[in-house]
Amino acid sequence: MPKIYSAVKLPETAVKIIKDQNIELDMHDELTTPEIDVIIDRVKDADGLITGVNVQAPAEVIQANTGLKVIANVGSGFNNIDIDEANKHNIAVTNTPVHESVASTAELAVTLMLALSRRVLPGHEMAVKNEFDGWQVMGYLGGNQVVDKTLAIVGFGQIGQYIGKIAQAFNMKLLYVDHVEKETEINAEKVTLEEALKEADYVIAQVNYNETSHHLFGKKEFEQMKETAYFINTARGGVVDESALIDALKNKQIQAAALDVHEEEPHINEELVKLDNVILTPHIGNDTYEARNKMAEVAADQAVKALTDTQLDYQVNK
Repeated sequence: MPKIYSAVKLPETAVKIIKDQNIELDMHDELTTPEIDVIIDRVKDADGLITGVNVQAPAEVIQANTGLKVIANVGSGFNNIDIDEANKHNIAVTNTPVHESVASTAELAVTLMLALSRRVLPGHEMAVKNEFDGWQVMGYLGGNQVVDKTLAIVGFGQIGQYIGKIAQAFNMKLLYVDHVEKETEINAEKVTLEEALKEADYVIAQVNYNETSHHLFGKKEFEQMKETAYFINTARGGVVDESALIDALKNKQIQAAALDVHEEEPHINEELVKLDNVILTPHIGNDTYEARNKMAEVAADQAVKALTDTQLDYQVNK
């Protein structure tokens, strides 16, 4: 009987997809990330491996069983997997760029933009501390409306374009930065990163993480932004030099920032925590029931297809 080792706990709907095909499932049954040595031991006799973006599959994991047919990743990104090593052994790698994940991540990016701009957290704190003395014309917290402002989206793939689609409801001028021109119904102008940073009131990072995008946003980039601008990162933590961001926030080079992803994830930068012009969330971009369940089901389906010699839908290393 073929066997799949899942290094992540899967919902019952995903488990059923595997077991209905008479495939044995060995699953990490806790909401924790297994250690590398555990993964190496458990994958040795498996035909397929299911990972999540929290699970690393470096060369040593793949070398523990070069006969794997597939590594099915629960997540759109796959920088947690050594693709080069997988290619050496003809192991298919798949991801889960499903609509529900795209929509949920785009929702969060816009949510963070709105929460920053309208100073939702300071307002909440004022209310729960019962420090609200009543409405006054000049009693504002200093928030800004996003309607009619300029938004730059850095990385205009599926999620970036969905962010743009939502932002159109706010009548925002849309700029995007990408290595290719995108054919889209969204009214957005392709510009350079420097042009985007200088003009935008809001900058959302949604670029893929790789060697070229590592620390894409650093000291120089934050210096190019408006002092009134807001920065949001819903991509990957490594695209931002957090030390440079901290300096920019402390020195008021930019207005505020929101990060859903973190450079040393799962560790959160303690200097960022101390700042009052930051919103931090724990990588919840696609953390909705709709998205996570669908992603897990698709990963299970891709693993089953690989083990039954069926055409894969989301292979990233063809």
